[in-house]
Amino acid sequence: MRPGTFDLLILLFIFLGLQAWWIIPIIIKNYKLNKKGNNFREEIKQLEKLYKK
Repeated sequence: MRPGTFDLLILLFIFLGLQAWWIIPIIIKNYKLNKKGNNFREEIKQLEKLYKK
């Protein structure tokens, strides 16, 4: 291996770890919000059906 390859790999893993540290919580929160949004849409559809009758 060339000199510095090990250091470069360490920096790459640190960079990817830091990126994942802030991206993964955003993705999880977005998934939860979308899930709640779908539940609200279903409730709205049910209420619309009730009031149309």
